[in-house]
Amino acid sequence: MTKKDKGPKIQTITTKSGEKIKAFEDLNQFETFLKQETEDDEFDNLHCQIKYYPPFIMHDCHEDPEKIPNTANSNSKKFVRHLHQHVEKHLLKDIREALDIPELQFKDHSKEKESDHITWHYHDVTTYHDKKFQVNVNVTCNHEDALVNLEYQTLPI
Repeated sequence: MTKKDKGPKIQTITTKSGEKIKAFEDLNQFETFLKQETEDDEFDNLHCQIKYYPPFIMHDCHEDPEKIPNTANSNSKKFVRHLHQHVEKHLLKDIREALDIPELQFKDHSKEKESDHITWHYHDVTTYHDKKFQVNVNVTCNHEDALVNLEYQTLPI
């Protein structure tokens, strides 16, 4: 049985308020998109959403989402710990590298634990190409499955 390459999974969604949100299903495509936006000078007013399985989950299930255990969710302390490590040690670093802004450190961060999900909030203010803007990254995992929701937003200041 062969896998079909479905190509890029990027959609632009327009909300009722008229805001345009880029929706991704692949973390690598999101990072490539960020690199291209900084090259095009369109980086300071973005809103992106990505739903993905974290790399440590895909590694554990040998890249087969159907083999992901039902216990891989925010109820699992191990899953939460590994997800937090993935965000802190890889995801934020990859975003910083994609933007090519080494001083972006996301030192302003917090964790919000609700009855059905956990969200980590990361914020930083930076300047790039003489434009000052705020970067917000929110990472949410839920009690139902291993899918992670990443919301990335930049706002001009």
